[in-house]
Amino acid sequence: MDKKKLETKDLIMAGVFAVLYVALICLLASLTGMFIPVYLVLPLIAGVVLGPVYTLYVTKVPKIGSVIILAILSGFVMSAASMVVLAYVVVLGIIATIILKVTEYSRAGVRISYSIFACSTVGPFLTLYFARDTFLNACVQYYGQEYADTINGMTPMWLLFVQIGIALLGGFIGSSVGVRMNAKHFKKAGIA
Repeated sequence: MDKKKLETKDLIMAGVFAVLYVALICLLASLTGMFIPVYLVLPLIAGVVLGPVYTLYVTKVPKIGSVIILAILSGFVMSAASMVVLAYVVVLGIIATIILKVTEYSRAGVRISYSIFACSTVGPFLTLYFARDTFLNACVQYYGQEYADTINGMTPMWLLFVQIGIALLGGFIGSSVGVRMNAKHFKKAGIA
């Protein structure tokens, strides 16, 4: 049997980690959503918090396709407003997978891979920048007109590039923490 192919146990592990990853994304979005300035730095916060989860995941399931599964499942959750978000997240998952494969899942490869994958948390904001009316109408439904007006006033187009930058930074910090946790704690506990 080829150990490089995903097996049933790998798919189960992928599902478990994807549920954990997505639950944390939803929790973070819910907690930050009420405070617009904090919500706008969600890519940084999520990158730091989710980095250890991703790092442990690619350590437990170091096979081609595992990150793409994570990308598809998390992309479905983040793509409520637009299927473009799903495509964006899947493309990032493919790039992250290529980086892992080329670097043979090295520590540096995991850091770079997750830094790229962490940009997936910018996905839901794409609607804000490229389909602003759709995003703002959803804001009015959930939070009211004042919230929509505030977020509209605080989000010039250039902020997208700032969010991508802080997502990369958050991803690097989060994966660095994850790599250290794997080496120090998870391996000792027999988890990684």
